[in-house]
Amino acid sequence: MTERMGIRAIRGHLGDRANAAHYFGEHTIVERNGQPFAVLVPCTWWTEQQEQTGQGTLAP
Repeated sequence: MTERMGIRAIRGHLGDRANAAHYFGEHTIVERNGQPFAVLVPCTWWTEQQEQTGQGTLAP
């Protein structure tokens, strides 16, 4: 599932969206002025993407 939220709206829900990413694998697209600005994704997903492109992983 992908949620879309404005940059101001996410300020009050960042903890909830971080939990949704971690526990449920949900991605959140953060928008500014109706345009995609950033994406909150699960760390495991991001790490897999980094490994697939040969860009390394997060240091422990």
